[in-house]
Amino acid sequence: MVNEKYVSFCFDDGFKASADKIRRMFAQRDLSACFCVLAAPELADDPFIRGAQIADWSYWRDALAEGHEVAPHGFAHEHLGKLDFAAACDSVRRTLDAFTDEFPGFDPAASLYHLAYLGAPAPVVQWIGQHTLGVRMALGRAGRNELAGWSRGAPLDCITFAPPEADQASRRRLEHFLAEESGWLVLVFHGLDGEGWGTLSADALAWMLDACVSSGAQVQTPNRMLIPSPAIAGEG
Repeated sequence: MVNEKYVSFCFDDGFKASADKIRRMFAQRDLSACFCVLAAPELADDPFIRGAQIADWSYWRDALAEGHEVAPHGFAHEHLGKLDFAAACDSVRRTLDAFTDEFPGFDPAASLYHLAYLGAPAPVVQWIGQHTLGVRMALGRAGRNELAGWSRGAPLDCITFAPPEADQASRRRLEHFLAEESGWLVLVFHGLDGEGWGTLSADALAWMLDACVSSGAQVQTPNRMLIPSPAIAGEG
């Protein structure tokens, strides 16, 4: 890799109004976002999802065609740590089956699985890793990863930001990474401008994208970081 700093921007849950803004903002800078979406959002109990407009499969196929990444985030946003092992694995299996049905060419082995609530029991994480490219979750490293220490199926660290300080906290984390660290930073957001949990402002997102570009850090989606090839999951 030529650059020392890489940043991935992941957007969980599939909020449509936010995704419209994100797609425009990334397109203006010739960048790609990672949208982490649910197979059956209409069944989610999470109040932030249940009352929101969530984009459908056709919308995500259009996003893929634009060059964005769309990856599995769960079936109905269940917390896998609150299910027994068999039920958790069945939820993941149904999610991957739905992605395979809806996205021609989707290969679970070429896509990260982005855990809802950023965690699951170790046996479940291990099982998911055996069926996918790896698992995105919170490992306590503030979102920083070193590719040299990663192997296929292993978990990757990410960081998200709680309300009401998402704008300030995310900017501080990115500023510190760009100034003091190297490697790969994986940032997780949800909706923009009041949509979803831990909402981020569009202005803050624009600032972060421009900070990455001006500093020379490369903005790249997670699957493309791990499989640097045009033939990645979900692309036609």
